[in-house]
Amino acid sequence: MAQETLPPTQTSETPNFSGFWTRSSTAEGRTYQSPESGPGPLTRATDSGPFWIADFNNPILGPRALEAVMAHAQIGRSGQVPQPAWVQCWPIGLPLIINMNDPIQILQTEDEVTILYSRDNQTRHIYLNEQHPSDPTPSWYGYSIGHYEGGNSLVVETRGQNNKALVDRFGTPRSEKIRVVERYTVDPERRSIHIELTIEDPEMFVTPWAARATYWPGEPLYEQICAENNKDPSGGTFDVPIATGLEF
Repeated sequence: MAQETLPPTQTSETPNFSGFWTRSSTAEGRTYQSPESGPGPLTRATDSGPFWIADFNNPILGPRALEAVMAHAQIGRSGQVPQPAWVQCWPIGLPLIINMNDPIQILQTEDEVTILYSRDNQTRHIYLNEQHPSDPTPSWYGYSIGHYEGGNSLVVETRGQNNKALVDRFGTPRSEKIRVVERYTVDPERRSIHIELTIEDPEMFVTPWAARATYWPGEPLYEQICAENNKDPSGGTFDVPIATGLEF
């Protein structure tokens, strides 16, 4: 699919996304929902147990992505905990950050929408009324350009991400060619924010695919500090050291 530049702001109406929001605290808040039709995201295998093991039958996967997802599953089936970048406290990137069911805060100004993520105090900037740079330096969150539509939606196109983060919890990789389009639509009474995602990456997927997610009103952010080089992401993989004698 050819990349196209999304149009700039075409309405003077600015929907209000500001405030605190969160995904569901259940497993549903840590995965994408399928679109109403067309190719959708990977789903969990019926025999995945406590690990995030994908159903390999999803036809969106290209050879490189399929190999990585199968390797990720093999780690889980062996009883080990996979160690992708995000569990070791590196930035999470897009679109996976949407599946971290921690509180977020959205701030709006005339020229920018800023999303503050409780997850390790990460911050994302969405620039309004700008164009994508012609040759951006790849980064964890890339370069996001947004515009308002229809009085209740924010449409964001992100390019220029690096290949260090994952697309989902199933070990699906991304390349520097990944392009993500998000449509945030706020309920008129601010009871929810519905997100429609379109992801394309010709090096990893054989076709663009879509997904959905929902944010609900949440609580103020709390400080969450991730211990860099974390080796116990599942909260109990390794025993807590216990002293057997006095050292002083």
